[in-house]
Amino acid sequence: MDVIGSLLLFGGMLLSLAVAESWFWLTFAGFALMAAVYAAKGVHWLRARRRPAA
Repeated sequence: MDVIGSLLLFGGMLLSLAVAESWFWLTFAGFALMAAVYAAKGVHWLRARRRPAA
């Protein structure tokens, strides 16, 4: 999911610069997806850190 979010983000920026049409919605979708992925990774990391080592 992280890779897909990055592709949407950078692809949207590139298309916005290269094509006359507005492709910023693609950039925003990629940013939202990347934010959700990193939030999930952060929650997973915090839960793993709080769990006592066996």
